[in-house]
Amino acid sequence: MKLTNLTLITLLLCCCNNEKTSSVVTLDVLKPDGPELKNLSEIASDIQYIPLETHPKALMRFVMFLKATEDKYYINTVLELLCFDKNGKFLYKLDSQGRGPEEYTYLSDYDILPEKKLLIVLASVSGKLLFYNETDSGFRYLRKLDVKIHPHYCDFIPDQDNILLTYTSADGENKYQCIVINQEGDTLLKRLNFYKFTRNSKVVMGFGIDNVINRINETLRIKGLLTDTMFTITNDYKFVPYIILNTAGYGINAGFLANVPPPDPNSGSPAAKFLMLSEILEADRYLLFRYYYEKTGKWNVYDKENGVTSYFDTKNLLKDDISGGIDIEPKLCYDGVLYSWTDALTFKKVMSEKSNQSTELKNQERANEVQMLAESIKEDDNHILIVITPKK
Repeated sequence: MKLTNLTLITLLLCCCNNEKTSSVVTLDVLKPDGPELKNLSEIASDIQYIPLETHPKALMRFVMFLKATEDKYYINTVLELLCFDKNGKFLYKLDSQGRGPEEYTYLSDYDILPEKKLLIVLASVSGKLLFYNETDSGFRYLRKLDVKIHPHYCDFIPDQDNILLTYTSADGENKYQCIVINQEGDTLLKRLNFYKFTRNSKVVMGFGIDNVINRINETLRIKGLLTDTMFTITNDYKFVPYIILNTAGYGINAGFLANVPPPDPNSGSPAAKFLMLSEILEADRYLLFRYYYEKTGKWNVYDKENGVTSYFDTKNLLKDDISGGIDIEPKLCYDGVLYSWTDALTFKKVMSEKSNQSTELKNQERANEVQMLAESIKEDDNHILIVITPKK
């Protein structure tokens, strides 16, 4: 009888484990099962081009990163953090570059807690966290926090004041993938780096995308460089498997990173032979991810509603058939909204080339706005932010 009960319990546990495993969707990166996407309207319902005000105190050479709140955009240019309202009007900036105690050398990363009017900045060289209070006219320095190990990213945990610090895994040396601390620096969680390795080569490879951190609807997700699995971080700091982006063994691995060969100028990057995921963006309905493999770049677009993965080539971007603007490559998704951007010179050039083309557009009102913008903007004006509303 005891044996029978034990067998029954074992079977039930196996069934539960299988049920949990099967609920995690697996997508084969190299084998999308849907059609090629041609037009933006296939995945988006609206698009808006917002010129960021060209202001003497906010002259942009490029956009490094962007974060958005309900009423503002915060744009990292590496040296400054520029704040604009949702119409593109410049409000104020953080400009504290230097080597003083209240300054940063470069803006490595940042995050905003709008309900507390709090900004954290990760200083690139020192690895310190700088805290600022956001006022009606700018940012006021509060204090700094020394962290023992230099993190790669900093993010507020949704609905909390606590902070997620994430570390690079490309050098193999970090003991932890990430930790959670409170604002006093007390450690609340340490998550081990399960892909730690001993580096035999003197060559260390750096990656623009190491750990991918996504935020959607007050939920944080994370995917490490050396794993195919993306995890959801719960409010009590559990890491729950969310989706598997199956690279079929073609992704970069710890063995290669431990023994990176010396660079050969005639053969290019030694990492080029691996499948590299470089962006993962998530909206309510879609999961978009870009990868490079065998000198080819593609975007896969997974539709959560019907379970189909479509794709488009990075050399043949989505046509803006909604407003007639430039071809679109998404660069960021924040709380379910897709963003891209372009400089004014490129925008004017492309729109000039399109001026004699006659195409039927989905939204004539947006088309008129884009045409007026192309005629009014100057080549040396600030960048244009492109806000894309995905289909629900």
